[in-house]
Amino acid sequence: MAVTFILSACNNNKKTVEATSEDGKTTVSADVAKMQQASEEMKKQAEELQKLPPLSLDELKRLLPEQLMGTKRSKFEATSAMGTGLATAEYDLNDTTGVQVSIWDCGGPAGAGYYSTQYLTLFNIQSESDNEYTKTIDFKGQKAIEHCDKSNNHCSLTYFTGKRFMVTLEGRNFHPDGLKQAANELRM
Repeated sequence: MAVTFILSACNNNKKTVEATSEDGKTTVSADVAKMQQASEEMKKQAEELQKLPPLSLDELKRLLPEQLMGTKRSKFEATSAMGTGLATAEYDLNDTTGVQVSIWDCGGPAGAGYYSTQYLTLFNIQSESDNEYTKTIDFKGQKAIEHCDKSNNHCSLTYFTGKRFMVTLEGRNFHPDGLKQAANELRM
């Protein structure tokens, strides 16, 4: 079941906006003051990203480790579209468990735009239902987005690092703590 929410704060004194689906199974809350503060800080970050030259595909490929959590990389891909570079690798821990690592270079105007539209829009919004949740967490001293689909044990962790990289780890039959452990092995 898909639930869509449109949240707006008409009262500037209101600190939190909350919404619940009609069936009561999905709730979403957003801290407006935190969102405004984070928005200002990240707007400055986006301006700094625009000044950076985009990395080459070879430079991006070198960021993907040969091994992650003791498992060799099973495949990788590096692409560039409209000025934004992406490197992706898969690591199969066994037949049913694996991690995919995606690293976006947010340097340059296109990369900064990607950072703004894909990363900034998710902050300080909490969502939970019977089947899944999305929440903002603290990770490596910064904000990150944790999402888990409880029905198929598929989780993801998205964070910003190295002053230019947006990283997403997606786990198949993987606990969020395992994704954090894998993320700590990445060197950027």
